[in-house]
Amino acid sequence: MNEPPLALFERLKVFLDFTDSDVRNLVELKPVIAKHGPTITARFYERLGQTTDTARLVEGRVGALQKTHLAWLNSLVGGTYDEAYLASRWRIGLAHVRVGLDPHWVEGVMSFIRSAGIDAITAELAGTPTAGAHTASFVKACDLDMLTINLSYAEDRLDRLTTFTGMKRGLIENIIRIPKK
Repeated sequence: MNEPPLALFERLKVFLDFTDSDVRNLVELKPVIAKHGPTITARFYERLGQTTDTARLVEGRVGALQKTHLAWLNSLVGGTYDEAYLASRWRIGLAHVRVGLDPHWVEGVMSFIRSAGIDAITAELAGTPTAGAHTASFVKACDLDMLTINLSYAEDRLDRLTTFTGMKRGLIENIIRIPKK
């Protein structure tokens, strides 16, 4: 497996306009996540348990997974979005690959997290002049995580194709880029 692409991660932050201001906003959201995070996590695993495709993946492990999820949620507002952060998100993506979670469920999960986070921010900051900026920063952090997790899925698939076919990675990437007619 290739290492997480730090240069691409940095370019994605620029593309998302993920700035020092966003980092400050996210750090300011720590009390919001501390207060609402356990409820968000509980609701999240309740939803996974009610969904046939995901229930089998969490069955018998919900307690441990909730601890991991809450730690992830807190790190989302941790204030450090560097190479170690990228590596942690990469590992999250690969963990989802290992358990057989299809990427569309990861996208659905992130939608749930975004919505729940926005609800929590609204509950705590409604009517304040910074509510919109804090919400935007939270969404950018979620999007950055989603982009990174998606990259890890794509890398894993390319690695599997390379191993299975014996073809060089560059050739596979070129084939993928050929426009369909």
